[in-house]
Amino acid sequence: MTIPRPDPDADAATVRAEPTGAYFHMDAMRTMFALLVAFGHAWALIIRDYRPPAGWLAEAGYYFAGFGHQAVILFFVLSGFWISRSVVRRAVRGWSWRSYLVDRLTRLMPVLLGALAVGGLLDTIAVRLLHSPTHLGLTDTYVLRIDIARHLSWEVLLANMAFLQVIVPTFGTNGPLWSLSYEFWFYIWFPALWLALRHRRLSLALVALTLGWFVPKLALAFLSWLCGAALYGVVDWLARRPPPRRRLVLAFTVTAAIALLATLADERFVENTWQDPALALVFSAFLLGLILLDPPAVAGLRPMASYGARASFSFYATHFPVMAFACALLLGSERLVPDVYGMALVALALLLSISFAWVFAAQTEGRTPALRDWLCRVGRRRLRGVAQG
Repeated sequence: MTIPRPDPDADAATVRAEPTGAYFHMDAMRTMFALLVAFGHAWALIIRDYRPPAGWLAEAGYYFAGFGHQAVILFFVLSGFWISRSVVRRAVRGWSWRSYLVDRLTRLMPVLLGALAVGGLLDTIAVRLLHSPTHLGLTDTYVLRIDIARHLSWEVLLANMAFLQVIVPTFGTNGPLWSLSYEFWFYIWFPALWLALRHRRLSLALVALTLGWFVPKLALAFLSWLCGAALYGVVDWLARRPPPRRRLVLAFTVTAAIALLATLADERFVENTWQDPALALVFSAFLLGLILLDPPAVAGLRPMASYGARASFSFYATHFPVMAFACALLLGSERLVPDVYGMALVALALLLSISFAWVFAAQTEGRTPALRDWLCRVGRRRLRGVAQG
């Protein structure tokens, strides 16, 4: 799941300074959540399905490999916080759909197009040249039980470029791209609703809400995303009032952390319709306490925070086809037992995908400001040309 963090906008009405320490830890969380998702995928691609008894290290691997979906929900909360923050502040200054969409699309499209290109290339080589058992479904892993050839069609590619993974398959092996399409539609839904309800300003973007009727899972996931938006609303409201007692905030944060861990443990084995919004709500409560406490940055977490801010989006968008290709090179028709060799291959697949994403991000996420500036210059030149004509 992807969380493109917008540039912080100045807000003169906010009384207290921005909680930069809390934001540092939120960036580190982005890396941690992406690692949980990627670890679960690497484990499922390489390690055979659970068979008792297993050693304690293997048991731990099987256990933590099952938190990928929960990590995506936590991503949604962070995304809801950052994007709603940007939308609300833009609306106060004077809303422009053009400016907003330029910012969002210049953040999303380079990564999406690059991920589709890389994934398509690696998948094609794996299927047509390497005849990879992983890609042909011979390893029977639950994370890759699809017809790869059908998923590599031009129709699927074009639909994925238009963020329509909510109604069509994801391109090639890159199943994680489903959450990117969810994010895109949330980026449209929230400002459309906010402008209509808060500023009495209707737009054609409201029509996009009908997609939730046809894709109920998308509408349900939006509730989790909105927990992050509600978190920003509470933080913004509290920022204009006297700060609460630190002892009370600390007690609240510890309680929320315990509730979060309990909810995660429960959802690891129990499934119900409302578990994702419940998890998002508890996580939002924990983030509220973290933001109010605003703990200082921790030197040991700086690499994680830096990676989270610069490359976690790319890591999430590219890790699966990179890992699957590594399996095409290293794995036969049977997945491995969770011994030292098997777990070493899992670690290697993770390291390869992390390293690749760092380089990939430098050419995509790292060029977002330059791309945005270029598009703005082109737009201004066209407007001047129209005015002069």
